[in-house]
Amino acid sequence: MIEIQESVIIRQPVDKVFEYVTDPNNNATWQSGILETAITSEGSFGVGSTYSCVNRFLGIRFESAGEIIEFEPNRLCTYLFTSGSVSGETRFTFVPQNRGTLLTTSGVLELKHLKLAGFLVNRKARQQARHDLLKLKLILENGINPPDR
Repeated sequence: MIEIQESVIIRQPVDKVFEYVTDPNNNATWQSGILETAITSEGSFGVGSTYSCVNRFLGIRFESAGEIIEFEPNRLCTYLFTSGSVSGETRFTFVPQNRGTLLTTSGVLELKHLKLAGFLVNRKARQQARHDLLKLKLILENGINPPDR
């Protein structure tokens, strides 16, 4: 089981950060493990929206599908993985901070193919989450999109 909680303060208003983070078209830009994301439901993005995702973690390709189970504009968005190689959920919370936004990502995930790697997987996932938030900060504050490591 992977447990993640990482935060970063981004010097941009909450609405701008929320809009960017919750737009699935941006996922592969700032999340290093995401290769592609697609919305699989009709209508506007929010509670009940479904998606599919292709990830790479520790050199292994994972496919998953899920649903948005919480969506409060400029406050939070929670993704529930419903099928595929990943189970669990990931939540993003957005809190105004002195002309900026405190963005926190938290989640409890299980990668079905890496159950035995425990500590290594947990550590690498936390490092990747931290790296991704810092990359997002650079993109939103400075327009810089650094290459992944």
